[in-house]
Amino acid sequence: MAEQVNKRIEDTINELEQMRRTGLYDEEEIREIARKRKEFEYRVQRRVKQKDDYVHYIAYELTLLEDIALRRKNNNLHGKKKELEYAIAKRLNKVFKQFIYRFQNDLEIYFQYIKFCRSVGFDYAVSAIIGQMLQIHGDKPKMWQMASLWESEEQGNLETAKSFLLKGIHRHPESHELYLDLFKIEVLLACKAKDDEIKEKHIKRADVVWKNGAKAIDDVSFLFKICDYALRFDNTESIADEIKREIWAHNDNKAVWSYIALKELENFHWSEIEEFVDEDEDLKYPKIMSYFIAVYTEALQRFTDKKLCSKFIHELLSLNESICTDIQKITAVKEAWMYGHENELLTDDMYEFGIKLLKLENVSNEELLKILEFALIRIPEAPSVWKEKLLLSKGNEDEILTTLKKATKALNQDDAMNIWNTALDVIDEKETLMKLHKQFQNCESTILLAVKPKLLQKMYDYNGLKAARILYEELTKTPPLQKDVQTAMIKIEKSQDKPNAKQIRKCYEYLALHHGQENVDVWMDYMNFEMKFGNAQLSPAIYRRAVASLKKDLVDDFIKAQTLAKIK
Repeated sequence: MAEQVNKRIEDTINELEQMRRTGLYDEEEIREIARKRKEFEYRVQRRVKQKDDYVHYIAYELTLLEDIALRRKNNNLHGKKKELEYAIAKRLNKVFKQFIYRFQNDLEIYFQYIKFCRSVGFDYAVSAIIGQMLQIHGDKPKMWQMASLWESEEQGNLETAKSFLLKGIHRHPESHELYLDLFKIEVLLACKAKDDEIKEKHIKRADVVWKNGAKAIDDVSFLFKICDYALRFDNTESIADEIKREIWAHNDNKAVWSYIALKELENFHWSEIEEFVDEDEDLKYPKIMSYFIAVYTEALQRFTDKKLCSKFIHELLSLNESICTDIQKITAVKEAWMYGHENELLTDDMYEFGIKLLKLENVSNEELLKILEFALIRIPEAPSVWKEKLLLSKGNEDEILTTLKKATKALNQDDAMNIWNTALDVIDEKETLMKLHKQFQNCESTILLAVKPKLLQKMYDYNGLKAARILYEELTKTPPLQKDVQTAMIKIEKSQDKPNAKQIRKCYEYLALHHGQENVDVWMDYMNFEMKFGNAQLSPAIYRRAVASLKKDLVDDFIKAQTLAKIK
């Protein structure tokens, strides 16, 4: 191995001499470059090859090339490039070849090699690299596509690009990308052809390509992509018409209707949809918009699909002013929303959006309530509808409690928690809050845990300190004892004109008992309270209890926090 390394280092002597002669590097820098190269050569010549050894070696030499270019620019030295930069690039080329040979399955190496060749002007080598890559990785359609793109876009060789795609299709007859790229090349060749006979030949080939693709690929999205491209050119009009007919033949697929609707907005018309256009709609909206609405309306009658309905509404909202006025857009959105509502096609998100829209339109509470009740019969699991019903029930105690009870049964726990929080926000009467408290005792434990702190605060806000203390006592009897409940009660007690130290201490004791093992802040706050507002003489005892109670890994944190607090 040493002999081979020395031979490789000898081969770099001329490069080092050129560095010295041009004055780009001094003696010490040149020795360091030689040392680093020798080190890298030993690494890549080891019996067990490591990928990182090659990566670091190549990275070092590429950085050196950049540094040489920078020094030439700064010192205005432009001679001996062939003897220096070109020599380094040639040697790096050999290192890359060794790298690929040792790690043939790593695709990234091929891409890095191609990038290197392009950066140093070795474009002639790229085709060979791609060929080698395809021998190893021809089982991946993306590789054939990449090879074709290189030949077509970088080399301008469409015929070679076609040959790669044809070979790729032979191995991957169900690849969307390969058929689409081949179709694009035939269309481009037709556009470039000056002779009508040659142009017609490429059009016929493009026609064969998409038809073969359609037979091999059972996916309408392939037809959509082919159609999109064909519609861009005038000389592919006959092909586009055939593709449109093929797309319509798949109208049992709901994706076809969404695609056709969007194409109608782009002025690409399907005559088959004219029978679905409502005459009233045609008078109310521009022709393009009428076609768009007709397609989606027919689709929603054929496919009772909530996602399709949501897509219809979202696409109506995105219509720009070149297609319709704002008033026309809003009218169409409201009609689409109401259609979805009446036919059970709205998701919870769509209900949330629609309710906001109806409010902006100043719909009366009575009308809105009818819509909500109608919706809840059909989709009782919609949290936004329950929430809106609660908000509309504000001031009606019985309605709030009834709605809350029904919502708790219909919704999952997370959504039910949110509804309880909404109910607490809505309630502004003492009596209602007390009744809610009784209902609260029978609800799911997870919900109960989530809203305990808020209920306690609400009880204080509307029923006063005594009621809050009674509720607090009740809550502390029901495990688990949440930290948030204790801190909420401490906050309430501290907010009084004359805080009751005994009551606050009681809350801190609950906190320390149930959360003192894993929470440094509990003890810090307790001591801080006694020092400032309670009995400072109790502070040392609390300190000792903290050290004894906290987990071992938290004791040091507590001691440090206490020390810093004393310094401040």
